[in-house]
Amino acid sequence: MCDAIFAFGQRGGHYLQCPSKRDRNKLPQRLQRLLSSNDVAHIYHVTLGYHDSFLITYRDRHGEDHIASHGLPHDLTNFLHTKDRSIPHLQLTLGPQNSSFFIGDGTSYLWLGLPTPLLYALESRIRNGAFTDKPRIVALGADDNFILITENHAAVWNLPDYRMLSRMLNYARTQQRGIEEVTEVVLHAYRYQGFVALSRNGTLLYENLPEWSLTALDRMKESFVSDSNAVSPGTRKMEAIRPSARERELKKVAEFKTKWDDRTDSMERRAKAKGLKLSLSLSIGGGGGVKTGKFW
Repeated sequence: MCDAIFAFGQRGGHYLQCPSKRDRNKLPQRLQRLLSSNDVAHIYHVTLGYHDSFLITYRDRHGEDHIASHGLPHDLTNFLHTKDRSIPHLQLTLGPQNSSFFIGDGTSYLWLGLPTPLLYALESRIRNGAFTDKPRIVALGADDNFILITENHAAVWNLPDYRMLSRMLNYARTQQRGIEEVTEVVLHAYRYQGFVALSRNGTLLYENLPEWSLTALDRMKESFVSDSNAVSPGTRKMEAIRPSARERELKKVAEFKTKWDDRTDSMERRAKAKGLKLSLSLSIGGGGGVKTGKFW
C-alpha cells in the first residue's frame, strides 16, 4: 500500500500522485501557482471541485503544515480553519457543483447535502456523538452515486452510474479480505462511469476519465505497484507522518492537560430539514457526553 492522491475537477483538470511520480493537468491557476513555487515540500491531499475550486493540504520546506483552498462552501472553509485541525489527515470529497461534501480529519467530521442512504449509513454508526466505526473512504459521484468504506471494512454503495466499479466491489465482497484490499476510491463527479480505484498491492482500476487523465494513469500504473511493494502493509511514508513544529508544540501543551481532556473529541454536523437549519457541535470527553447543541 502506498500514499496516493487522485483528484478530478469539473473543468477536466486532474492531480495524480504516488510516492515516486506526480502528474497534473488543467489545474486552477491559484493551485498551479502554488505547486510551481518552492514552498511545497510534501502534499498530503488535493481535492478539485466546481469551476476553479480546490483544496490542498501540504507541508512546506520549513516543516510547517498548511491548508490552501478557493471557492469552497462557507461552512466547509470554517471547518478547515478550526484551531488544532489535524492537517495531515484531512480528507475531502465534493459532490457535483460543490452542493454536497464530506470532510474529516480522523477525529472531527462535517458533511452537507449527502444522499439519504449515505446519511443513514453514517448516522447508524454514531453513538454518543462519536463514530463506532469511522469512515475510511467516502466518495461522492454524479447525481446520488456514492461509496462508503469504514475502518472495519464495512462497505455501503449506490453506484448505478459506475457499473464497473460496482461489479468490482461486489466481487471483492465475496473474497477473503476483499474490501480490506481496497485502499482508495475516487469518483469523477462530472462523468458517468468515471472513477479510479487502488488496491493494497498497487493495482489500479479506472474507466471513462478524460483522455489526458487516462494517459497519465497508464504511465503511472507501474509506479503504483512498485511503490506499494516498497512500503510494508499498514505503514505510511515517514515524511508524511513526521510531526511538524506545530504538532510538537501541541504535544507539549497536551502533557499538562488532565487525563479526560486528552481524550476530547469533537464533531460538527450541519443539515437542512423543513426549511430550518440544525447545527450540532458535539464534544466528547471521558464520559462521552454531548456538551452543546443549537437550533436556529
